[in-house]
Amino acid sequence: MPPATTSPLAQHRLALYGSASLVATSAVVMRAFKERANFYAATVWLGRSNGCILVLVNFGIFCTILFGKFCQAVFFGQLRPIEVEHLYERSWYAVTETLLAMTIFRDQFDASFIILFGTLLFLKVFHWLCADRVELMEQSPSLSRLFHARMVSVLWTLFCLDLFLVAFAIEVLILEQQRMGIMIMFASEFTILTATLWSTIAKYVLNCVDLRSDEPWEGKSMYVSAVDLVTDFLKLATYLCFFSLILTYYGLPLNIVRDVYVTGRSFFGRIRDLLRYRAATRNMDTRFPNATAEDLARTDATCIICRDEMVARGEGEFTPPGAVNDTPKKLACGHVFHFNCLRSWLERQQSCPT
Repeated sequence: MPPATTSPLAQHRLALYGSASLVATSAVVMRAFKERANFYAATVWLGRSNGCILVLVNFGIFCTILFGKFCQAVFFGQLRPIEVEHLYERSWYAVTETLLAMTIFRDQFDASFIILFGTLLFLKVFHWLCADRVELMEQSPSLSRLFHARMVSVLWTLFCLDLFLVAFAIEVLILEQQRMGIMIMFASEFTILTATLWSTIAKYVLNCVDLRSDEPWEGKSMYVSAVDLVTDFLKLATYLCFFSLILTYYGLPLNIVRDVYVTGRSFFGRIRDLLRYRAATRNMDTRFPNATAEDLARTDATCIICRDEMVARGEGEFTPPGAVNDTPKKLACGHVFHFNCLRSWLERQQSCPT
């Protein structure tokens, strides 16, 4: 895993930001105790000043950043440049999307919203990092035990937190009807996080099984497709429920129109691809004829999918049970590929690889 170099400029900026936040916070706290002698009165004085609240919130953000960096060092170590880039892109979209949602729930904006939004964004960052690390497993031939220990720890921690927050949001919805609008939004967001985490955990397990296998796992892509299909279904159902409730009681929720469209398009696209795959792979052994020696002689006898040499099968030859079927198959377009390579390709795309 290539290490990412932390920019000295970024560290310097964070140090300056932290120093300024600490100085400002110390100043307002000292001013509060100067104005009021006891702790309770000083706290009340701070709570009545918008400027003091802003300074304290800013210091809270700085402390959250430090805690996030500590958790990142514990669970992930040094981040790769691509992971840092993904964090910036996704965080910007998540913030703008939530601000757009506030146009609907602006009457319910208070301190609890800031805490819930901060918690949501904080957890999203670690969900994104987990997904990136699971994708890294497919590119790395070997991974250390520390990598797996970190992944199991962070996935279990996030799973417990997601379930707790979903239960908390639903409980608030039931007990506090006056906060229904904003809690519907957070309940849906935490549910989406749980569905996304289920996908990440399932793919991590599949990758672990594949890494422990001596031979390439031909059926892995089908399991991955099934996980993606179930995840898209759960996310689409959640978005549609949230969309219907908000549309009924508050008006058109512009912040999730794009999410509903993108998730719905992805879900139905996966169903279409699955149906095409089943149609394309039905009776493959008899549907596509075996390539002869003459067919291979017209090409370089190399499967362009796996880059291995192809050898024509003689009359009566067959693949032993449990062995990889590397019989050269000839498509209607004239191109030739290994049977198992062609099947794996059709799981992803239902067209000739050339």
